Amino acid sequence: MALSPLHEQLLDFDDWANHQVVALLQHAPAPPRALKLLDHVVGASRLWLARLQSQPSPCAVWPDWTLPQVAAEVAALRGHWRDWSDKQDAAALAGAIAYKNSKGERHSSRVADVLTHVALHGAHHRAQILTELRLAGQEPPYLDFIHATRTGAIGAG
Repeated sequence: MALSPLHEQLLDFDDWANHQVVALLQHAPAPPRALKLLDHVVGASRLWLARLQSQPSPCAVWPDWTLPQVAAEVAALRGHWRDWSDKQDAAALAGAIAYKNSKGERHSSRVADVLTHVALHGAHHRAQILTELRLAGQEPPYLDFIHATRTGAIGAG
């Protein structure tokens, strides 16, 4: 079962933007905090995916990856999300999950809200990465959602 067109588009945007950041970090000296934030974007995405699968996370929410390691994680991440979504039926996608947060508190969230959160969380931290790059004297890429849709980097929802 496919995700809603909006959630497909949001996950595609998240993937595109993460790849843009990786490409920039591979070609310019990056402040260490920029890499740490990208590690967190991917680590948190993997954590939420694991929660949706009722499994333990395969990595820390704040992993300490090298640039080649996080680049490999980014390259694989959208495929992990597709593998998961392909196994879901309409009831699962319309449902909710129960989980414990990093403080051990129990919560329940709708699957749709989790998917939206993953994309918004990534955008929040990528904005922090762009700020770090600007402070280091670099001109960061234009990562706005509307730019990605206008240029065809991601499809319409």
